[in-house]
Amino acid sequence: MNEPPTSVDAGPKSQMATRAPAVSGASQLYQVVWRWHFYAGILTAPIFWIVTITGALYVFQTELTAWRDQTLREVAVGETRLSYDRLRELAAAETAPNELEAIVVSADAARSVAFVAHAEEQVAGEVGGEDHDHGQDRHQHIYLNPYTGELLGSKIAEEDFFAIVLDLHRSLMMGTTGRILSELATSWGLLLLATGVYLWWPRGKRNVGVWVPRIKGKLYAVLRDWHAVSGLYFVPLAVIVMGTGLFFSVVMGSAFNASVKAAGHWAPKWFAPALSAPVAADVKPASLDQVVTTYLSHSRGADDMIPIRFVKNPDHAYKAFLMQDDDKNKLRMVSVDQYTAETIEVVDAADNPFLYRVRVWAVSIHMGKIFGMPTKILALVTSIVLFLLSVTGIWMWWKRRPTGRTGFPRRPVDGAMPAWGWVVIAVAAIALPVAGISMLVVALVDAIWATVQRMRGASYSAIQ
Repeated sequence: MNEPPTSVDAGPKSQMATRAPAVSGASQLYQVVWRWHFYAGILTAPIFWIVTITGALYVFQTELTAWRDQTLREVAVGETRLSYDRLRELAAAETAPNELEAIVVSADAARSVAFVAHAEEQVAGEVGGEDHDHGQDRHQHIYLNPYTGELLGSKIAEEDFFAIVLDLHRSLMMGTTGRILSELATSWGLLLLATGVYLWWPRGKRNVGVWVPRIKGKLYAVLRDWHAVSGLYFVPLAVIVMGTGLFFSVVMGSAFNASVKAAGHWAPKWFAPALSAPVAADVKPASLDQVVTTYLSHSRGADDMIPIRFVKNPDHAYKAFLMQDDDKNKLRMVSVDQYTAETIEVVDAADNPFLYRVRVWAVSIHMGKIFGMPTKILALVTSIVLFLLSVTGIWMWWKRRPTGRTGFPRRPVDGAMPAWGWVVIAVAAIALPVAGISMLVVALVDAIWATVQRMRGASYSAIQ
């Protein structure tokens, strides 16, 4: 977070003119850590800005969506309601020829009833590139007044503002490639925090600029203090936010999921199809009203949203997740027999095996929903601080960069990567695989560049 006084690289001529003085091991360690801190900041900045801004927005997705969609979601309570079967008929007429896939209900009498229809397929690559994970999967949501049957409006879920925000946050709208880049930025972000704490370490310095940032003096010095000190105080929150984000990632997230499955801690009751009790061939399925009534009996309050997917297989049962604020830690799975409308099974998030619960906790913590609004505010502030840390870091480099030079930190005096440096890279490759691989690439490029510089210096010396 604070750069050493000799932080600017020099050209071949200046290197030949003066011989660098010998430095202690501690000083060399500081230079090496500073270089990696610098590389991490440069590599993560553009992606970091996108991820932090979209993350700050998405934290309040529930509240902002409820405010924006009031005309779609809220209705005046009437004396009588239409049956859910009748609403399904009206919805089918509105969405034809698209097939209805699900109904979304709530225990709140002042809420509309939503239906989900599979929209026409979209050409691959039209949204998010041809390797976009869901480029061909589009869903139309329509909203009906349950008292009058009036169509309140409709929208395509994949074209919603927050769907785009989430796509940017997860994959930069680049599919799997973007998800790997986001994982790279997150992993390097953790390395930024670790190296930043080392660079901040007081080493005999006094209070000002160490524990309390200066508010007077040159702009560069003030920004440097705020960059270092505020970064230190937000390290715990930043580690939690970024660390839990890795549970969504391609490499580490997939590895964790594989480990959970290998340990037998996956959640089979959540994902395996639920089966209805065998019945005679002439027995008709229960009405949608009966099924919805059963689901509403398991609601924990008006904030529960219950998306119920329609059953197509005659042997299967209805299976739906009751959701509160899209908090995965509060999910409740309920399966209902499609013929009797009786409850088959109820599984709360806490009923799942331990390792899978860890995954669910990570999702809720990352989204700032583990303890409601207080953690949302903390997640928002953390996202803003991370964005400002990256911006001020880039600004300080650009401000101090000599004209015509990169301004990159100077290589250690002996020019070689210490043995422990390779150990750190090896450990990082195991703990943070994407970051470890990129560190190896950066180290190799750095070594090649140093070789080129030495060759240029030798050529210059021979000409002289």
